[in-house]
Amino acid sequence: MPFPAAQTYLKTRASIMARRLFSAEQLERMLHASLDDLASAFALREIFENNPSPALLNRAAERALIHTLMLELAVLLRPLEGSARNILIHWTRKFELYNLKALIRGKLHQLPFEQIQSDLYDLPAMIRLPHDKLLRTENILELLRSLERSTFADIARQARQVYEEKNEPFSLDAAIDRSYYIGMLRRVQRASPTDQHPLLQLVGTLIDQQNLIWLLRYRFSYLLSPSESYYLLIPFGRHLRRERLKRLVNLERLELVIEQLPEGLRSCMEGAQNPLDAERRLALETAVQTRKSLRFSQSAVTRSLAYLVLREMDLKRLYALIQGKALKLSEPLIRIAADMPPHSPEQTYPSGGSRV
Repeated sequence: MPFPAAQTYLKTRASIMARRLFSAEQLERMLHASLDDLASAFALREIFENNPSPALLNRAAERALIHTLMLELAVLLRPLEGSARNILIHWTRKFELYNLKALIRGKLHQLPFEQIQSDLYDLPAMIRLPHDKLLRTENILELLRSLERSTFADIARQARQVYEEKNEPFSLDAAIDRSYYIGMLRRVQRASPTDQHPLLQLVGTLIDQQNLIWLLRYRFSYLLSPSESYYLLIPFGRHLRRERLKRLVNLERLELVIEQLPEGLRSCMEGAQNPLDAERRLALETAVQTRKSLRFSQSAVTRSLAYLVLREMDLKRLYALIQGKALKLSEPLIRIAADMPPHSPEQTYPSGGSRV
């Protein structure tokens, strides 16, 4: 498909698919709906078959989420080629990284072949790791070395180097996540001039969110040192870059970190009482900024990526609502799990469709 036609197709598809996104008002209605009504509205009755345990319900919900996103990704990929296609495909590799981490945990704990395999998601061939081959490797280092000859080479190489140096799973997990985002930035930098700037703004916003989440966890939950925390961050965000991150990791209290943030991030996180509250506020602000990219960007691939990011957020909220109701959690706890405001918000967005 010629490039102008691809742009038109993608913008049209993204606009149509955006109607599926949940408004704040719709999420409030879903919060107060019965579990049976939610399952019926979103064609999810099958995940409740045979009265699954909480663990099995969680797995079924995750599988349904990923399956839905993969179907929608396939629609958006149809007209794309080159760097634009690679950007959307790389975004979806985050789901196969769940499988990579499951394989690593299985190797680390010497779990049986069948048990590891049962924890893996079935993903499209374009992002799927060679699970059977990886399961047959003798240890974590051999597993990572074998991936250095695959499309996951950059992630595997960095992960292997960190594991050889640190030889512990936490740093390995963090290195995998960090390499994923750096890989996304590299692909955006190879995008066409018309796409590059809006993509950098969107991806930079996502990296700012991830960096702040990591920073708060590393410093105030895991109690890592400033130097250890900084080493695990990505110094290439939209507003949070190398020098500012160096200052932030050296602060000793959450409120001091918030005070030193750029205006937009500071205003959305003011009043946060703990890292979890800060993460929830940050997720809401990231959603606002991503909606702006979806609505106003002149870049079709930026709109498509923004849609996928928002759709993932929405589906996670949906399954958090379902799981919270299934476990009979209180409304405040469900709101936290679903990244919803602690009370009904005044601002609403145009309503989306009700079908997943």
